[in-house]
Order: sequence, then C-alpha cells, then structure tokens
Amino acid sequence: MDAPRARLIAAVAGCAALLAGTAGARTIETPRPYEAFFGAVSAATPPRAARAEVVAGGRVVASAPVSDRRARVRLDLDPGRYDLRLRFLDADGRRLGVARAESVWLLPRSAARGRRELRPDRPLAARLAAHGRAYRGWAAVWTHDLATGRYAGWNADAAFPAASTVKLGVLIAALGRFGAEPARSRGWQDVRDVATWSSNVASNRLLVRLGGSERRGAWIVQQTLWRLGARSSTFTGFYRLGTTRRTAAARDAPRPLPVYAHRRTTARDLGRVLLELHLSALGNRLALRRTGLSRHEARVALGLLLAGDGRGENRGLFRPTLGGGLPAAQKHGWTTTVQHSAAIAYGRRGPRIVVVLTYHPRVRIAASRRLATAVLEELGMETVRGG
Repeated sequence: MDAPRARLIAAVAGCAALLAGTAGARTIETPRPYEAFFGAVSAATPPRAARAEVVAGGRVVASAPVSDRRARVRLDLDPGRYDLRLRFLDADGRRLGVARAESVWLLPRSAARGRRELRPDRPLAARLAAHGRAYRGWAAVWTHDLATGRYAGWNADAAFPAASTVKLGVLIAALGRFGAEPARSRGWQDVRDVATWSSNVASNRLLVRLGGSERRGAWIVQQTLWRLGARSSTFTGFYRLGTTRRTAAARDAPRPLPVYAHRRTTARDLGRVLLELHLSALGNRLALRRTGLSRHEARVALGLLLAGDGRGENRGLFRPTLGGGLPAAQKHGWTTTVQHSAAIAYGRRGPRIVVVLTYHPRVRIAASRRLATAVLEELGMETVRGG
C-alpha cells in the first residue's frame, strides 16, 4: 500500500473513532430537554476534550475545564427558558463535538430547597384570613415556604369545584406511565397540552391511554391524587358527574361553599401535589415513590408547568402581579363560577407554594386577581405590577 493511501485510510479511521467517541455525548445529561434545572450542566465528553463551553442565545455564557472525561459547568444566568449547546474543545481550542438540550428552564439556585410542612405561621394565617373574608364570594388560600417549612392557610380544607386543577393528577400519572422523552413517549403532545394549556381534549385522550377506558383512566388518576396526599380531591373522568369515595373530614373550613361538587379539591390538597412534584425534582426518595416518577420526569413536569401558555384565562391569577421575571410552575382552573391558581413561585428567597381558590355564582376574574395580589404582597413576593 502506498504512503498517501495509507495516510488517507488512517485519517478516515481517525474521524470514525472521533465520531464514535462523541456519539454518546450528543445529549446533555443534565439538564435534559424540557427539564427544569438548578444551574448545573453536565455531560460525558469525547476523547481528548480539555474544555467545555455552554452556548445560550447564540453566545458563550460559561465554560470549565474537563475532568475525568466529564464536563461540569455552572450557569450564572437570569432564570428562564433556554436552548443550550455544550461544545467540547481540545487543548488547542479545536471543536470535537457538541451536545444539546432544548427548551430547558433554568431556576435560581435558591430553588434547590425543599422542606415539608414543619410548623404553622399563625400570624400569617390571621392576615390571610382577613383577605379571604374580604372576598365577595367564597375563597381559600394556602401557602408553604419550601425554604423554611412554615405554612399558613385560610379555609384551606373547604371543598371547591376543582375545574382543571386536578389535571395535575393526569399529568403526573401520564408521565409516570409513558415517560418524558418526546421522541419515544406515547401521547407526548397530549401531555404538553394538559400542562401548558389545560386542554380538555388532551386530558380525555390521556385517560383512555392510561386505562383503556374513561372509567379505568379516571380511577388511575384518582389513585395518583390520593397517593400524593390530596385525600379530599376527586377526579371523575371526562368532566361528567360521578360518584367517588367520601372526602376526608375538613380541618380548616370556616367558610364552606353552599354547593357540592363531585369533581372537587381543596387549597391544601393542591399544595400537597405541588410539594411532592417539587421534592421529586430534587430527588427526594419518598416523593419519588409517591409520584411514581423518576427525577427526570418530575423535572420535565415542572418545566412544562413553567412554560404554561399565558393567554386568556390560562394567564391565571398570579401572572399579572408576578410578571414575567419570576418563574412560577402553575396550574389553573376556571369555569363560569370558579377561578383558581396553584403555583410554585421560585423567588430569590427560595421556592414557595401559593394556592388561591375562588368561587362566586358569577365569578369575575378581576376580583379573584385582586385577592391573589393581596396574598402575594402579604407573602412579600417579588411583584411586578402589570407584568
């Protein structure tokens, strides 16, 4: 074999080896697509990689040396949604490969905290009660500071018509059954539509996918809600009246509603569901057992709720006050008589669960939003008027 041909074959072989070495690093390991994450970016690197750069918004935003064939880079960016690329460079600055993660949600570092309910905040509960009683209708409030474990509420165990808020159970059950990989997950588009737009059609389709029928799918969602601690909540299938297990005795219901709803929930129940989802995203073992999710699936659930479509009534009760600068994983519900929002707000001092439920025979979203604003300001949340 002549020397030029031998060099050509060697070069081709070298390129093939390089491609083989980078093939396994094409996807960023943390965060993966659609995940919420807390600032750390990591991935396996190809051979000879000496440095890794993170590209977001068309520019290099962070870099770090490679150690033990792994890239670990910490981002210092404003919270929000990003498409990330992780570029691998050799010692001379030549590019060896790239890994990607699209539509990921960067949360502030303070978000990586999560304490269960430790002690009540009675002065705060008294102040929230004053706001709740002032609402011209029926209201409920629940809040849980995940950084300290302190919690407070008013009318938090009163049963309200749930509207779409209990679709949180559909979201969690579907991700647990079908996974969170868009290219391989059955019903991925329906999962996204339930989380980001609260689609009734998508929810109904997922019920059939989950159980083979509406009734069986609804039972799976009901069991999911109970497992998460939402013992007073019910899910009745395709939004028709039905029967279910008797609700748990209320502990905090000074102003119960004058109506009975078959599909119902409480402010405390919705707070418990969001708590288990957040703790699952942090890798808490008990929460992972309760949700039935992997940490990746829980982080995708948070990412989808963070990416909710903010148009129309799906804007919810909190966005006008929080504005766009404070990430909030939110689920809303609305009908002609109710306006509800349940959220994990990721502020500078740590994550906080906030739930506001409102009922009136002729509910007005402006009045419900005024109550929500009063609650957020009582909590000292970072607020942006008109955001």
